[in-house]
Amino acid sequence: METRKCALYGRVSTVRQALIQDGGLDTQFDLMDRYVTFENSKAQGQWLVQDHYREEAYSGKNLERPEFRRMMRDIETGRVNTVIVQKIDRITRSLRDFFDLWETFEQHGVQFISLHEKFDTTTAVGRAMLKLILVFAELEREQTAERTRATMEHRARQGLWNGGRVPGYSIDPKRKGVLVVNTEEARVVLDHIFSKCMELGSAGKVVQHLKKHGIRKVTYQSRRGKQRGGGFYSKMEVCRVLANPVYIGKVRFDDQLHDGQHEPIVPEALFNDVQRVLDKNRERRGNYRDQRTHVFLLQGLIRCGRCGSFMTPKTSIGRGGKKHFDYQCTKHAHSAGTTCDAKYVPAEPAEEYVLAELRKWVLSEEEIQRVVREANEQKDGTLGKLHEEQHALRQRLKENQGKIDAFVQAVEGGGNFRSFSDRLGELEADQQSMQEELATVEMEIEKVRRHTLSVEVLAETYRDFPAMLDELLAAGDGYTVKALIARYVEVIDWHQDEEDASTGTVEIMLFEQAQPPERNGTKRHPDDQVVNAGASGCNEWLPD
Repeated sequence: METRKCALYGRVSTVRQALIQDGGLDTQFDLMDRYVTFENSKAQGQWLVQDHYREEAYSGKNLERPEFRRMMRDIETGRVNTVIVQKIDRITRSLRDFFDLWETFEQHGVQFISLHEKFDTTTAVGRAMLKLILVFAELEREQTAERTRATMEHRARQGLWNGGRVPGYSIDPKRKGVLVVNTEEARVVLDHIFSKCMELGSAGKVVQHLKKHGIRKVTYQSRRGKQRGGGFYSKMEVCRVLANPVYIGKVRFDDQLHDGQHEPIVPEALFNDVQRVLDKNRERRGNYRDQRTHVFLLQGLIRCGRCGSFMTPKTSIGRGGKKHFDYQCTKHAHSAGTTCDAKYVPAEPAEEYVLAELRKWVLSEEEIQRVVREANEQKDGTLGKLHEEQHALRQRLKENQGKIDAFVQAVEGGGNFRSFSDRLGELEADQQSMQEELATVEMEIEKVRRHTLSVEVLAETYRDFPAMLDELLAAGDGYTVKALIARYVEVIDWHQDEEDASTGTVEIMLFEQAQPPERNGTKRHPDDQVVNAGASGCNEWLPD
């Protein structure tokens, strides 16, 4: 008997839709639950509802939705083999996205059911009709976008603001789309952002000035009733303010400026001077990028051990025109050092150290065995508990089935069915619940087995690394070396020394960790070999 493991997926675009009764999420799921009940009544197979995936206030124009991603993970692990929606545009309005999605469904043997359109994806005609409906769904979305864009352009030509909060202004409650100067906020924009940019020479220094004087973004309530603002300005937010022509009385749409119906806050001469400062800074940074000759081998792998953000390449020119290549904390860069105060990491010493540690590690089969053994210990413990749970569930299922069989025999022998019906219903419900639980446990067992490491496989994988590395370095092929390192290393954490910012420790994780390492500021001894749920033992002091 075929078992359909069902994912019931519902989506609404706004919070209001999520709360209303007719057409809301509850209505969608009620229809899908009734459909599953109907299919189970046919006695042609078993339909189990694995989960309800409730997507509240997310658009269907793309697939970047948390509940959708969770459902796809369940599909990939085999927990789900049937996806049910109330209407096809609940899962996507994009034909391109659905083609990719349908390919994934086919790879995993997933059946797709839409109650409204009554699609049968097991037939060629059903698949053709499905794609045809999506063509019209995408056409409708594109036409809506075109109409919206035309309306916004018309409003901009009239000097009306198209939406979004602007520091220094409020929306006129009597004239929709007209900005009104907020005196207190306007003073911050003029005196502490624009004027200070001319005085200090960069947006980053303006961020530091605002933080130093305790100047935060204004707190306000969104249309959905949520509290917004109140934090310190980031560098990106300051740059957006400095580049926004709304402050000289203009409204911008598609790079075209139109005279606005609001009063300016910043004199046009000051605004133009600030743009020249920003352009000059951008040009200087662009020249550094053009002059960059170093391939950053650890880009995308190295993280700041202080805040957890990934570190990005930074090129600078020192005295005498000498170029310096560093990794900088992304959060430090975006906040001009006000959120995270981690210093730069010199790129070349860090890269040389990581390569040297990898060479040592991959040549030691004893070290590989130790790391694999310790990394698998946690998985072995988890697997043992899952097997115990699996055995207990199977035993309970067997006992419960025996009770059901006894009831059936009693009825067949002439017993009064009505006296047994309630109890039999309870037993069958228990049986279904335990079957669902057993299926989940078995999926977890398979998942743990797939992630269990093999010493032989890992040793074979790493054996050719030094020879490949030497060949690529001799050929000067830095980009391929960078790609090669990414194949062997999961992530690298840089922990700056609290007392001496020029030194620190490096943690090299050679494969995914079940749990992240603790970051409690505890110092490790330079000779410590740290292995934590998958972290390799390549943890040494980084040379000065």
